[in-house]
Parts: sequence; C-alpha cells; structure tokens
Amino acid sequence: MQHRISFCTVCMNRTIHLKETFIRNIQDNMDYGNIEFILLDYGSRDDMYEWAQTALSSYINAGLVSYYRTTTPLFFHMSHSKNMAFRLGVGDILCGIDADNYTGAGFAAYVNEQFNRDEEIFMAPPRIATDRKWWDVQGRICVRKEDFYHLRGYDEKVVEYGFEDQDFKSRLEALGRKRTTIKEEHFLHAITHDNSLRIADSLSGKNGKDLFMACIGEQMAEIIYLQENNIFEKFFVASDSLTDTDLKHSMLHPRKRETGLYHQDGQQLQLYRETGKPFQVLTYQTPDHLVSDNQHHFHRIKAELQRQNFLLKRAIYMGKRIFADNKSKGGPINEPGFGEGTVYKNFGNTAIHLGAINALSENSTAW
Repeated sequence: MQHRISFCTVCMNRTIHLKETFIRNIQDNMDYGNIEFILLDYGSRDDMYEWAQTALSSYINAGLVSYYRTTTPLFFHMSHSKNMAFRLGVGDILCGIDADNYTGAGFAAYVNEQFNRDEEIFMAPPRIATDRKWWDVQGRICVRKEDFYHLRGYDEKVVEYGFEDQDFKSRLEALGRKRTTIKEEHFLHAITHDNSLRIADSLSGKNGKDLFMACIGEQMAEIIYLQENNIFEKFFVASDSLTDTDLKHSMLHPRKRETGLYHQDGQQLQLYRETGKPFQVLTYQTPDHLVSDNQHHFHRIKAELQRQNFLLKRAIYMGKRIFADNKSKGGPINEPGFGEGTVYKNFGNTAIHLGAINALSENSTAW
C-alpha cells in the first residue's frame, strides 16, 4: 500500500533555513509520488512570502507544495502552529519537518515502509544523547492522521519551545501506539544554530521586560523575571543556572518558584502573590540595582546570552511541567479547540477558516 504522506513545515521568520532545506527535501522525495509538502507561514515578517512566490511556484503548480500563510500571530506559539500545519495536511500519514531539518533522500518511502509493516505505530527520532545529539530533530514525528485528531493534536498549553513533542509522543504511547525509532542517520540531519533562534519570536521573548538576579551564598541565586503584563516570576535556582550549558542542566530546575503580579510605585517594586496578598517589596537603588526587604541585592542581567539562556531554560521547564502533569493525571487536551485560525492558500486572498473540531472523525478535514 502506498500511503498519502503530508510533510508539514511551519515557521516564523526562519526563511534563512527554508532556503537551505525545503527545496532539497522536495527533490529528495519527489520520486515517491503520493506526497505533499505543506508550508505554513506563521506570521513571518522576513522574506518568506516573496521567496515562496519565486522559489516554490513550479512545485505549487505541480501539486507538490501548498503554501499557507496566517497573518494574525503576534508570537510563535509552538503547539498551535504545529496543530495548524497538521490540520492542513490531507495525507493519511502526517510528518512534522522542522524548517532547519533535512529529510534525507527517500524518507517518504521509508515512512511508507514502516507504516506498511505495522499500522499501530508512530515514528520519532532517537532520544537526545548526552552530547545533545538529536537535539535538533526532535520535531520529526510521523503519525496517522486519525491518531493526531483522536489526541486533539499537540497540547496548546505548551506555548513555547520545549516538551510539546515529548508530550505528544507520550500520549501516543498511552493510546497504544508503538514508537518506531528513526535510526538511519541520513534521515536525521539538521542545520545547527544557536539558541537565540529558538526563542527569538516566543511569547517570553516578546513579553519579557526585565530580569534581575541576586546571588545568595555560593550555591544559590534568586531570579526575578518581570513581564510587560505586570506578571512576575521568581525562581530559586543554582547560582550557575544561566551559564551552565550541560544538557542535564538545560532547564532551570528551580528549588522553588513564586508567581504573581507586580506594581511599581516610584522607587519601590511591590510583588503580590496570585491571591493578591503582599509578597515582597524591593527598592531601586539605581535602574539596574534592586534591594529587597530582606536585604538581597538584585542586579539587572544585561548580557544578551544570559537573557536568552534564561528564556530558553524557563520555556523548557514550563513545558516539562505540563508534560509531567498530563502524564500523571491524564484528562482532556485542547477542549476548546486546536489549530484554529484563518489561513490563505498559495498567495490568494480567499480566507480559509480552521474552525473548532468538537467530535472525533476519521475523515476530519481542515475546515
């Protein structure tokens, strides 16, 4: 049996990678025949639209590529964007291909072979090795369309980078699907890049206002993260949390986390718990120096690398909390809906609405 396979790629402002990978992936899999390439432009502000018009027109005319764009996202919502792209796929097998990933020659045929051997599977890359090997290909998940809809997609509570894939794979296993590991290395190549791109268009990247840290002795630090919406988060972490690049320390691993609202009144920064009760008062000595009411000295983190490191580690930590909660408690995912929004196909002006999906249907369509 030759399955209809949809390769689904979504990105925001990552055309620099698409120019290297996307056409090569098409050419490496064209001989399979029964395939489509979905490219979802998730509110990009770089030259993706112009590049797609020029570089992809022949593939679009041949029916190999469908280019969709949505103009409403203000930031890159990891799970929602993947759900939109998967919903646009018409194949009975859906494969997520990140913008920086190379499929490798013959990957579509390889996917078809695996699902012909056993329909009750999903395909995923090897787990991340201690040297970060396979880190950049974790989005490579191939799944039956009916399983994607049955699970209601990726959990959209995971907004930023990290653990949306692990959570989806965990729920597939709970459904009874067997993990088939993609072991052939020529199917697992990706463009390496620094972490700044992983959080460049994230919610916290757009919404973060200030970041302060106080060292408490030699081993501990307190981090205060202020957001534009007057939400604060306070983490109690190991003092090297923002500089340690070891994989096992890729998250903050906070010993304690507090959150609530903040209000600045003159030189005072007042923190309130989520219940509205006062939590802590800090006083600005300078714009870059705060002193708390328990005499801890907080200094603004100015180094961009440390800021990026914090935002990435925080995102991974927050995603893992949702993953762990789903795994232990189960329960419904994306009850209000998933992958909803408005898209435009192949440079046209006709709006396509991806509405709510309330009932499971093996023959679910995108709209």
